Amino acid sequence: MKTYRTVSLVPMVVGMGIFFIQTTFGEVPNASKSAKTEPQIITDKNIVAIVNGRKIAKQELYNLLIDTYGEDALDVLIRRTLIYQMAEKEGVKATSTEVEQKLKAFVDSEMDGLMRTYRIKDKADLEKELAKAGSSLTQVEEKMFKKMKRQAEVELLAEKLMTKTIVITDEELQKAYDQEYGEKIEAGQIVFRTRREAEDALKKLQSGADFATLAKNESIDRVSAARGGKMQSFSPKNGIGLEVAHLKKGELSDIVKTDYGYHIIKITDRKPPSNKSFKSVKGELEKIVRNQQYKERIGPWLISLIENASVTKNLVND
Repeated sequence: MKTYRTVSLVPMVVGMGIFFIQTTFGEVPNASKSAKTEPQIITDKNIVAIVNGRKIAKQELYNLLIDTYGEDALDVLIRRTLIYQMAEKEGVKATSTEVEQKLKAFVDSEMDGLMRTYRIKDKADLEKELAKAGSSLTQVEEKMFKKMKRQAEVELLAEKLMTKTIVITDEELQKAYDQEYGEKIEAGQIVFRTRREAEDALKKLQSGADFATLAKNESIDRVSAARGGKMQSFSPKNGIGLEVAHLKKGELSDIVKTDYGYHIIKITDRKPPSNKSFKSVKGELEKIVRNQQYKERIGPWLISLIENASVTKNLVND
């Protein structure tokens, strides 16, 4: 048996309880309902299934799960335990209503992801696809609700614990206001690994080359490249916006260096600020800033919990 002071943080996310969730797509129909033979009654608690007379022991299932998910799943349980311990120490609790709301958000997100993965346009079509596999939307959602409930509770507790340590300044709120409701720049970008590549491309653009075509063919940012270089709109008051705030619609930037590479930006439009006052949206801005800080700090916070915990592992596979 070994004692560890720290625990692997791969994967980092608290909610890795999703390990054991399967979608219904591709599942084999339940073999226990064969018309040829009646299923046997299993009285031995150490036997989890009987397949054509062959017994599958609980230990085989345990070994499979350990081989497949062992270290990662154990790390999830360790992190969850640490969060529960901290919540008890700080007197932080999650109500059943809060857990249900969080759980619904989780399940809705998973279902949306499922539809995107299989290119299904809405839940009506999803219901049809599930029916082909002998299941239903209700059954899949019920499985998800059951398997993700603990995950929802743990993440709620983590959020509440982190929220107690977050202090929001007026400067942060103003920055969020500028980002959400201030002037917006709409632009396209082409990103290169080296300055030389960017310089060559800038010469081509200045000579009349088509920006969208060059972005699709040469940009290393494949997300924006697929849209002809189109970026998400951004504020001229921070980040890359500061580098191009002086440009007018249709103008090209010089080469802008960031941690992601060398950018050439083309301004496609400039949108005026919203007429909503700072005061009228202050509550919304506080939620935005708090959520941003939570996402930035949850990783270091988990690391701190683990580094200051005494953890003994004894993961074995017989």
